[in-house]
Amino acid sequence: MLSCLSAAEYKRLDPHLERVLLKFGQTIYHSKAEIDYVYFPENGVLSIVGLTGSDKPIEVGLVGSEGFAGLPLFLGVPRSANEVIVQGEGTAQRITAKAALAEFARGGSFQNAVLLFAHELFLQVSRVTSCNRHHETEQRLSRWLLMMRDRVEDDTLPLKQEFLSWMLGLRNQAIGRAALVLQRTGSIKYSRGSVKIINRITLEQRACPCYRLMKSRNDGWPEQVKSRRVSRLS
Repeated sequence: MLSCLSAAEYKRLDPHLERVLLKFGQTIYHSKAEIDYVYFPENGVLSIVGLTGSDKPIEVGLVGSEGFAGLPLFLGVPRSANEVIVQGEGTAQRITAKAALAEFARGGSFQNAVLLFAHELFLQVSRVTSCNRHHETEQRLSRWLLMMRDRVEDDTLPLKQEFLSWMLGLRNQAIGRAALVLQRTGSIKYSRGSVKIINRITLEQRACPCYRLMKSRNDGWPEQVKSRRVSRLS
């Protein structure tokens, strides 16, 4: 997302940016905790996790290098309603809440990028919520694996079955059965603690339409930021 900024904006932000490691399972924000930093993943993946009435976590959104974590801050809410955890290891650039808000207040392409990402994230959350309600386990698992793969650099995803069941709001047994079905189709290789995508085309065919809709939007939104920047300068 930072690549969408003008040279002047990035130069202003650069002294405030700090590169940090993202470790699998690390909690970036706790629910109801203050948002002290805004995180821009470079090659890691962050999972936005909601809690059900029984306090069981379920994933409602994924964020990679296309976006950032800390959106409520720009909407006037200083605390995170959800937990945000590291789903895929990597690195991120982070900036203090104060510095991020100061740049946002200037307007320009940083503000444009924040607002456009807010729109895209809201669409993703609504799509994922609908998907979790209406689609079969195999379709949902395929969709989730593809969303993860789009945000990491390797076909092998280090994932535990229990973790997957939390993310998709399903029982361990259901996840295991769906993974074995996908393995028999040649889409993935499934073993305890990891999933390797073998045939992406087949996996896309097994996924629900939600994935294609979200990917088409995710692929196009950075261009919207750039086009807005050009229109402001012309």
